[in-house]
Amino acid sequence: MMSSSRPNRFSFWFMALLLVSLVWLLPFAWVLLSSLKTYRETVKLPIDFLPASFTNLANYRELLVRLNFIAYYKNNLIVTAGILLPQLFFSSLAAYAFARIEFPFRDAIFVSLLVALMVPIQMILMPRYNMMIKFGWFDTYWAVIVPSIPSVTTTFFIRQQILSLPKSLDESAYMDGAGHFRIYWSIIMPLCKSALLAMGIMCVVFAWNDFLWPLVVINKESRYVLSIAVANLQGQNLTRDNLLLTAAVLVSAPIVTLFLCLQRNFVEGVAMSGIKE
Repeated sequence: MMSSSRPNRFSFWFMALLLVSLVWLLPFAWVLLSSLKTYRETVKLPIDFLPASFTNLANYRELLVRLNFIAYYKNNLIVTAGILLPQLFFSSLAAYAFARIEFPFRDAIFVSLLVALMVPIQMILMPRYNMMIKFGWFDTYWAVIVPSIPSVTTTFFIRQQILSLPKSLDESAYMDGAGHFRIYWSIIMPLCKSALLAMGIMCVVFAWNDFLWPLVVINKESRYVLSIAVANLQGQNLTRDNLLLTAAVLVSAPIVTLFLCLQRNFVEGVAMSGIKE
């Protein structure tokens, strides 16, 4: 009796999860299909879920060619790469210091950094903006990249990963004459690949989708990132919904593809960065 009830229970939860997944995916399917519609089709009543033609790529051609979204893609790639690599490097260095090096007020400094996470970004916009003006970085890539490099979140997660590693590894290397940077680079970091990958994905998602800070420090249209370009598609009197939905597909497609390819590594990295002391 018990063995026969298990398959039924499994089938019930499988169907329930399948139904929830379909409901969750429905808006994404709607956006993707609407990117193949004309403006007349998007505002038509009653609503047609399917486009008249599945080979209509006029919206994509208009965005990539006439509205110059290829240039905005280039800007996004520059900004994302400029934030990703330095953030992982400096955050992992800080994480190693907080996890392995004894220095005065280490724990107090780390707690103060965690407290800083509770400060809303809006409260530091003006000081950041004034610094960019004084540095002469306004309307440059530097203004978008440099303030986004420090990350307490990335430092915290990598520190937790390092704390889970046995200190005997460091002590053995130290006895062999290795310094802190050699231990960090050759021993600790290879063992933290999962945490680095997980934090790298989170950094890419944040940098790729960031809107508020680039909007504050970028005025030149040639330096716009994708989030600003998409926002500009919403006109004061008329918004071409077909182009707006197509832009949403173009912006989200790289991030969705990246996550689908690396989701197992991402989940593993977050799980292995559990809180340990």
